[in-house]
Amino acid sequence: MTAIPVMQLPVISECAAEGCAYNHDHTCHAAAITVGDLDSPVCDTFMGADLEGGEPSTTGRVGACKMADCRHNSGLECHAPAITVGLEHEQVNCLTYERT
Repeated sequence: MTAIPVMQLPVISECAAEGCAYNHDHTCHAAAITVGDLDSPVCDTFMGADLEGGEPSTTGRVGACKMADCRHNSGLECHAPAITVGLEHEQVNCLTYERT
């Protein structure tokens, strides 16, 4: 018996975090990222290193979002069709975040 996914995870349509191990040519290759901390929509999965991470054939998706005040968030899951990630306020953030 095949499991049916609870929801389709939102795709990361673009990532401008040049120094991230999962970013290759503005494409995130992490299987799933986590967004948010107590104060901002930071990409918790950002890994600034000289390593290459992720699966090259995978386009990254949002696995969890801790920004309960985002209009795309329901039950700490992102329901945006896609997100973009990039530098904002000197940190790597979800640029699709919109406060409710």
